[in-house]
This record gives sequence, structure tokens and C-alpha cells, in this order.
Amino acid sequence: MECSNMVDVKVSEIFPTVIYEFKYTPTDKHSMVSYIDSLKADKLQTADDLHRLSYFGKLRDKIKEISKKYVDDLQYEYDDIEITGMWGNIFYSGSVHAPHTHSNNFLSGVYYLHTSKNSSPIQFFDPRAQAHVLQPKKTPNFLNSSMLQYDAIEGTGLIFPSWLQHWVPTTEDKRISVSWNILLRGNYGEQGTLQNAYI
Repeated sequence: MECSNMVDVKVSEIFPTVIYEFKYTPTDKHSMVSYIDSLKADKLQTADDLHRLSYFGKLRDKIKEISKKYVDDLQYEYDDIEITGMWGNIFYSGSVHAPHTHSNNFLSGVYYLHTSKNSSPIQFFDPRAQAHVLQPKKTPNFLNSSMLQYDAIEGTGLIFPSWLQHWVPTTEDKRISVSWNILLRGNYGEQGTLQNAYI
């Protein structure tokens, strides 16, 4: 006779870090690539005003559409979603982008215009430093890793919290992307707490 002592277990995955991945095929890709590709080899980034240029307009609209879904799904309240900056990146063989965050913004993102199988990925670091004080032997997965990476796949974009530290390790091949920052316009904090603001 078999006896089961199984206990009902309720599992909660708390304090998630949300990253949205999307696919987009631009009709004006050639113009966008040509603009960014016109940079000199010693300059890796354009000015941060691409969202004001006509041939980046459809990508800008797609970014705002996906960002709206992001904040609506997470049930944030806001008056408007604003792209505060949008710029092109061009990496050559040997290029690297050191670990960083995007201060003074709420969401950030990257869209890959031109990549190859040797283009470097983007890597995100777990913001919970104390979560990895002890690291038993493991099979790495989304729940136990201290770093996760997304490959740079042409026609793919990512949206993530601006505070999430990330970097681009040394690339072996040319890589062209567009990055941006998003700010929610509206009320921050609770009224009457002396720690609230309208931004």
C-alpha cells in the first residue's frame, strides 16, 4: 500500500523584473541603417534625437505602443508616455559598452537594426546583490541566475526598467542598434506624504 505525504505548496515569484521582447520589421530600415552607418568609426553613438527624425517615426510609434502595453500590464497610472531620448549605436569588432543604467528615466530599450551571428548580446545583472551570497551548484535558469543575456537578433527589440544594470560585452562583428529612454508623465508617490511629485 502506497502512502502519500505530499503537502500542498503555494509558489509565489515575488519582486519580478519585467523585460518585454518584441519583433518589428521596419519599412524604412535602409534609411535608418544608412543614417547610423554614416558615423565615423571612432564615434559609437548618434545624438539622442532620432525620435524627431521622419524615417525613425514608425519605429518610435512601435516603441510607444509596446511601452504602453508594458506599463498598462503592470498597472501603472500615468498621463502620457514620453520618449526623452533615442539614439543610434554602431559597434565594430572589438567594441564594448561598460555596465551602466539609464538614470532619470522609467523604461529603456534597444532595437537591433543590423546584426550577425557574431554580434555581441546584451547582458542584464540581477539587482539583488545579496541574493547570490551563497551559490550552490545549479542548473542555470531564469530563477537562479545572477546574469541573463539576450542575443542581438536583427528585427528584435527589448524594453526593460531603466534602473536594471546591463552591458554589451566585446563584439566580434559589426552591430547597429537603436536605444531609447521613456519617462511616464504624471503623479509619482502618494499625495500628502511629502514624498510625491508631478513629473
